[in-house]
Amino acid sequence: LFWRPLSLLPTKTVLVPSEAGLSSVGGPHDLRLGYRHSPCDGVVLVRHKEQWGHVCNQEWTLAEASVVCRQLGCGHAVGAPKYVPLPGEMVRPWLHNVSCRGDETSFWECSLGAWTRSECPHEWVVVALCANGTFREIRLVKGRSPCSGLPEIRNVNGVDRLCGLHEEEATVFCRELGCGPVLQAPRRDVGVVRKYMTCRGTEPTIRNCRLNNNLRSGCDFQQDADVVCSGHMEARLEGGEHPCAGRLEVRHGLTWGTVCDADLDQATAHVVCRELQCGSAVSTPGGALFGQGSGPVWTEAFRCAGNESLLFHCPRGPGHQCGHRQDAGLRCSGEFRLVNGSSSCEGRVELQVQGAWAPLCAAHWDLADATVLCHQLNCGSVEATPQGGHFGDGDTSIWPDVFHCVGTEPYLWNCPVSTLGAGACALGNAAAVVCSGGCRRPGPALPGSVTPAHRLSSHLRGRLLCVKLTLTPVRWRTFPECFKGAVGKRTHIGGFSDWREWV
Repeated sequence: LFWRPLSLLPTKTVLVPSEAGLSSVGGPHDLRLGYRHSPCDGVVLVRHKEQWGHVCNQEWTLAEASVVCRQLGCGHAVGAPKYVPLPGEMVRPWLHNVSCRGDETSFWECSLGAWTRSECPHEWVVVALCANGTFREIRLVKGRSPCSGLPEIRNVNGVDRLCGLHEEEATVFCRELGCGPVLQAPRRDVGVVRKYMTCRGTEPTIRNCRLNNNLRSGCDFQQDADVVCSGHMEARLEGGEHPCAGRLEVRHGLTWGTVCDADLDQATAHVVCRELQCGSAVSTPGGALFGQGSGPVWTEAFRCAGNESLLFHCPRGPGHQCGHRQDAGLRCSGEFRLVNGSSSCEGRVELQVQGAWAPLCAAHWDLADATVLCHQLNCGSVEATPQGGHFGDGDTSIWPDVFHCVGTEPYLWNCPVSTLGAGACALGNAAAVVCSGGCRRPGPALPGSVTPAHRLSSHLRGRLLCVKLTLTPVRWRTFPECFKGAVGKRTHIGGFSDWREWV
């Protein structure tokens, strides 16, 4: 059911003679809100002659809803929408023409019209949303800023996803969020769609729009559609050799543009890398190093503190005037992790690409590459680079980029990168590394007074063993030495086979 202009609806209510003039003063238990899980929001129901009926009003405002909420002990009214009931919910009788000032202490002090059993236009069934009800906030989710995404209403009991919204509803949503005019709204639906609510587009709040007959439930997720408001802003990197490097482009509303290199400072660069889930900023090359953009060059500069989660949250001020020859570039460190090992410093190498983790290809993965990664992760030096698949394959496709590091670079993305084909990077060929920082799990006491302070990683398989030893119960001495194979008797340090027995 869709909204129709009020001018097209009947303006005269026909009274059934036997019911005309039968409005009566009810008691405190003759008023309630229905069709919701909370007693503090829902369709207004009034009891008349032992029957519950709807209120039928062409004009229904916060004044009337406030009186209802106050009488029910539900605080003040936060919304006064209309409701389109299902056919089986069209109960009779109907109370017409309720009018309140808003300061009445009881619903029965308002001006009440007559009770009838004639039909009430569907669009005139009234609802009250109270402050103590389930309604909490509206928001746009799964977008790149608070001003874009899928519209939701958050309730005490969960979230109602809004579906079937058109430009009128999106207009009210953007306005209430303080995000400016709507720029992109869901297209008109083909066929019949159950809409959660219908707005004219002029309402000050989404709470005043008309609720449709799926008031009590969510909606079909296939009807989800993004809303983009003019206040939306997001960043991306284009033209780089990997997803975490490139020309900085910022989207205002629906338009992408570039930034002057003189306006990109380190704090802003860190925020962009964080927003893109690309780690921290490594460098901010200027002079259109990653090619010239084609859209506008924004003349405002960001004044980020550096701890913001999104560029959207940074203050802005006047920037420089420049052309595309001065487009700003950015290189981020990228997000890497080691998984499926015995500590965070050993395991399968994975990198985050646009929010998703993927294993790195083992082809050409060597000690130099692993050295850079161990340093990048603050995991000390490299101890081993087990063959591909040693720590499992993961659940996603292997990322085909390979690095060609010297070993002195601060981040992997500072190394030259090339891309291999699917054959070289098939499942079972994920890169792996063991860093020295991984030997950190305490083991049980050895026989006598010799106690290991650090545990051997079970994945070294006879490679370097680094231990701290307690030689007496009262005095600690550290042997910062690494050894291979058997180096002594069991009562001293022990051979490799003995070590494995003890731990």
